[in-house]
Amino acid sequence: MSLEVALLGYAGLANLAQGKQRRAGSLRPAQPRARIIGWFLLLASLFAAAHRFGPYQAVPAWLALLSASGVTLVLVHSRWPAIATAPWMPMAAIALTLCLV
Repeated sequence: MSLEVALLGYAGLANLAQGKQRRAGSLRPAQPRARIIGWFLLLASLFAAAHRFGPYQAVPAWLALLSASGVTLVLVHSRWPAIATAPWMPMAAIALTLCLV
């Protein structure tokens, strides 16, 4: 299993969750920087999948690992929102290290 694809996907989805404004009357403003970083991490996840699985199996493997990361994020975020989105930076660092190995 390719752990770096799943970790980059989780980090990207966690950043997208941080950048989303919850309600119109929310005190916390939307964070466009977090959304941009989230999309770049998802793109890096796709490139890592293409590198790991090859051009023909990259998209199905990426979607499967992104789905598993998304389910994990949703389950943890529903109970502990701060804990779910906090470790995105160490996850991205570990994933980038695994990409280089």
